[in-house]
Amino acid sequence: MKIAEMVLTYLHSHPENRREIDQGYQNVVAFALPDTVIFPYQASVFPPDQLNAFRVDDAFLKQQGNLLAWLGSRLDPDEPPVPDTLWLTLCHVTAAHQLLIEASFE
Repeated sequence: MKIAEMVLTYLHSHPENRREIDQGYQNVVAFALPDTVIFPYQASVFPPDQLNAFRVDDAFLKQQGNLLAWLGSRLDPDEPPVPDTLWLTLCHVTAAHQLLIEASFE
């Protein structure tokens, strides 16, 4: 399982641990998780106090329609957008003891 799928699946299936962050953009949904949640390769995937931005591969967009629909519903519950491209930005905000996850629809 790739990191995008792991992180988004975790966010979707653990609403009690996530906090949604309003970024003020129409195409961005962001979340915070406590840094006690552990993912594989966490130090490199969620670099401390630095951003790790990457484009999610097209195979994910084709195979994970349910996760994309869920993310889209966070942006617009009435008409969830479907992205042509999805970018993830991940970061470990050490002072806040939070993992930041930002998904950008393009």
